[in-house]
Amino acid sequence: MLCLVLTAAWAVGCSGGDDGPSARLTVDGRVSVASGGGSFEEVDEKRTVHAGDRLRVDEGSAVLALGDERQVELRKGSEIAIEEGRPGGSPVAPELSAGDALLSAAADPVEVGAGDVRVSVSGGSARLSRSSAVVAATYSGRAAVSSAGSSLEVPALRQVSVPAAGLLPPRPAPLAYQPADSWDQRLLGDAIELGDQLAARSRGFTAQVGTGQGRTTGFYRLMLPALETEPTFDVAQLGPNRDPGEALVGLAITVEGKRGTFDERVRSVFGFHDEGAAWGLVALDQGVTRAPLLGAIDAAIGRGPRSVAEGGPAPTPPPRSPPPRPPRRSPATTAPSGPRGTVVTGPTTAPAQPDNTPSGGRGPANTGVPAVDNTVNSVVDLLRGLLGGLGQ
Repeated sequence: MLCLVLTAAWAVGCSGGDDGPSARLTVDGRVSVASGGGSFEEVDEKRTVHAGDRLRVDEGSAVLALGDERQVELRKGSEIAIEEGRPGGSPVAPELSAGDALLSAAADPVEVGAGDVRVSVSGGSARLSRSSAVVAATYSGRAAVSSAGSSLEVPALRQVSVPAAGLLPPRPAPLAYQPADSWDQRLLGDAIELGDQLAARSRGFTAQVGTGQGRTTGFYRLMLPALETEPTFDVAQLGPNRDPGEALVGLAITVEGKRGTFDERVRSVFGFHDEGAAWGLVALDQGVTRAPLLGAIDAAIGRGPRSVAEGGPAPTPPPRSPPPRPPRRSPATTAPSGPRGTVVTGPTTAPAQPDNTPSGGRGPANTGVPAVDNTVNSVVDLLRGLLGGLGQ
């Protein structure tokens, strides 16, 4: 990497001469340097800088190599002054005047000042920002922040803000990242992406679980079978009014984690998240990797209840039977007149009757109304008898 090349250059830059302590500057963009009390001048890609010089990054970035795998990276808007280091430390001591600096050290600490605040980083990387307040955020390793006689350790994935000299908070807060920030993406990109995936699953599971569900110990033992081997687990450990999705993700991280006892992990996981840490940072803080964590959560979601709110299929309603049709009423019709004053109703069309007479004439009347049929048939029989007597 770049720091290895710069380390070799450092041996030459620090070899002595009348210029005093020095460091090696590598430029990727436009950087201006002011030597001594002079004015700023744009420099080439590489340059040795000395105590008393000032640097300003106008475009791109720059790396200041301090030797022994210690370096300070600067970006657009950063301004830094080179001062003589303290005995036993780096030959030069950078002082951040404005903007941001990324401090990296493999073993021996690298130290940068920012007004009344001094930040020392070892075994990792930390971002130092100076504007209305000084903010030190640790990506990995550990950082120590001191100001006006007060000091505070800042573990990985935490940060502190110092608004004025000596005003250190009682404890660090979770690291606040910006997904579009190039340093955050480089050093936390996987955790940022994982955090987005876990947040989406948390919201989905909360919507999937019905009202009143997800509030018992047995429910989460069913969702995460690994909890069956944790006899101390109780849903009360999660705190009141915890959304089911938040509980599921936090418990999955707890189960996959290996740092401390189960009870210690529960407190650490939910405590860090409740302080404001995104789920991706919580997983990284517990040393949990992506694949097994997402696998456990997805399996739990598959076991969980389905609902329309979660996007699952709505239950199919039973088929609706058509309403019963009222009985069909035949229209009234006036039958042949019967006895005087009698009105007879019946079907509009009488059923067809077979021809029962040898000559093919009409047979007995059969309208379906006995009174009518008897009267008509009697008249017909009478007429037939008279016609027969006349020889017709």
